[in-house]
Parts: sequence; C-alpha cells; structure tokens
Amino acid sequence: MEAFPPLLRFLEASSSPVVVTDALAPDQPIVLVNPAFEAMTGYRQEDAAGRNCRFLQGGDRDQPARAVIAAALAAGHACECELRNYRKDGTMFWNRLYLFPLRDDAGRITHVAGIQHDVSAEKASYARLATLAAERADLIRQLESERAHMARLSLDLIKAQENERKQVARELHEEFAQRLTALQLVLHCARPRFGTGAADLWHEAENAIVALVGLVRAMSVSLRPPSLDDFGLEPTIRQMLARLFAGGPDWIFEYAGLPARLAPLVEISVFRIVQEAAANIVRHARATRAVVEINGDAAGTELELTVRDDGVGFDAARWHAQAARGDHTGLARIGERVELLGGRFDVQSSAGAGTRIRATLPLAPQADPLPAPGPAD
Repeated sequence: MEAFPPLLRFLEASSSPVVVTDALAPDQPIVLVNPAFEAMTGYRQEDAAGRNCRFLQGGDRDQPARAVIAAALAAGHACECELRNYRKDGTMFWNRLYLFPLRDDAGRITHVAGIQHDVSAEKASYARLATLAAERADLIRQLESERAHMARLSLDLIKAQENERKQVARELHEEFAQRLTALQLVLHCARPRFGTGAADLWHEAENAIVALVGLVRAMSVSLRPPSLDDFGLEPTIRQMLARLFAGGPDWIFEYAGLPARLAPLVEISVFRIVQEAAANIVRHARATRAVVEINGDAAGTELELTVRDDGVGFDAARWHAQAARGDHTGLARIGERVELLGGRFDVQSSAGAGTRIRATLPLAPQADPLPAPGPAD
C-alpha cells in the first residue's frame, strides 16, 4: 500500500472508517486502518494489523451477514451488509459494511477494502419506529374492538328501546284504551240518569273520552304499530302514510323487489326512517307532493329507500355539520342506526328545492338483536 501515497493520504483524511486487507495472505489479515476506524472502534493500527476483520465480532458469530461476506469474497464481488461489531471497550455497535475488491493491472484481486459506518443510532430509530408502529397497531385494534363493542351496545340499546316501545304500545292499546272504552260504555249506560240540564255536560264528557281513546290508540300505533309484526313492512308504511298525509301533501308510495318479510331490525329501521321523514314533511316542509320508494337492489342483497318532497327544504350542509358534531336530531339518530346496521345514509336539501333522504341497508344486517316477527302477543 506504500506504493500509493495519494491513496494513503485520502484514507488519512477520510471521515469514513476504512479497513484494507491483504487478499493474497492467509486468512486475509488487516494491513491498514485509517484514523476514522481507530476513532470508531478504539482499535489503533497496531491493534488491528495482522488480524482478520472478524475479530470485531468478538464471540457474536451467529450473524447472517457473515455468509453474505464469505460468498462475495469467494466470488470476487462487492457486497453490502450490516453486522454487530464490538469496540475495544466491549460496547456493541451496528456496522454497515461496504466491501469491494482491489485488483492489480493483471486483474488479480490483491486487497479488499471495507468502508464502515456506525448505524447504531439509525437502527435504534428504526427499532423505536417499529415499536411505535406496533403500539399504534395495537391501539387501532383496541379502538376497533371498542368501536365494535360500542356498536353491539348501541344495537342492544335499540333493541331495548324497541321492546320498550312495543310494551308501552301494548299497554296503551290493551289496558288504557280499553279502560277508557269501558268508561265510555258506563257513561253511555248512565245517560238516562242525567237530567235534561246535564245533557250538555254528558255530551262533553263523552266527546272527551272518545277523543282520548283516539289519542291513546294513535300514540300506541306511533310507538309500535301492531301491523308491522302481523303483516309486514309494506302495508304498515302505506297505512302510516295515509294517516300522516291525510291532510296533504299528495303522495306516492312504491315498494318493489323485496321479499314479503325482512329481518326484524331492517323492518323497524325502515319504518322509523319513513316515520321521521314523513312527520318532518308534515311539520316543516309545506310540500305539495311527497314520494316514498322502497326497493330491492338488482343483486338482492340491499334495500334502497328514498323519501323526497318538493317543499321549502333546508340547509343540508349545516345539518351534516351538526350531525358530525353529534347533535342528536331525529334524522341524525336514524342515520346512526343505519350505519350501525352496515348501511349508508344521506340527506340532500337546499332552500326552496325540497329534500331527498336516501338510505341503503343490507337485507342481512351485521347484527339483528330483535326477535323474529310473529303473531301479536
């Protein structure tokens, strides 16, 4: 190497640790290390000279990179690998090694040069990143698990609410309304006992009871129409629309491409969407025309629901912003229910241009905690 003074001066000045071995001598001993190598490893020229580079590995010989180096040296090729090496004081560092052969004029490999880099900090950063990535993945799994748990709880809550509504509706219809009817009958039987001067009071009492019976029955149907369990979705919605739209607007109802009975949670969810949308049309839209469409898709896997009107409309962008903030308007709660069932829900509206509500629900929902429909209790 003394024959190449410019090379020696370059190695002396280089900030990269460099080691040069004699490829023609047995076991390829080190013939030169530069000051950067001495600074990185703690081994001086006299410590390293005559030794094979493997001494930097100490007793840590079970490293895949050793086979890479052996194969490259045998083939006379350059290679790159990473090794665990040890400084003179025993501390381990990660060494990114670039080996390449040096040839004489005849093309014979006479020396092998190794440029080394301490990449311990880089490896530590990668390890920290890997740890953070694993922790993040674990947090995501926990979040998904919690989200699934919350979805199950939400569906259980919907089940409890619907069962409670069903129970209250039954009690209103079978208990309270019947007691009022019995009271009306008693009042009617007592009519001859009232004098002529009390006739107006009797009629007022009878009319009040009749009105109260009608109100209780309407409340019962609104909570949970018995026809939904007895006859299914189509006749129940048609009956509801006829009642809600009796004083206008004009309306059209289309129901096609679906089986006679659907999953109970799908039926009640569709009923609630139409109920909320139709009630909003009556209360707020000032519409002259309303259309409700419930259809099955071509694949037979989804239900597509659209409720639209030609009323005054509203600021849908503001509604979407409120729903995103968690404002629990009636439609927002319906949208949450649809999403819990694996469906999609959207509201489109603008001032003076009417409103369109669209929902898509899988016919086989992700979870169906409600019992199958059967005869009314």
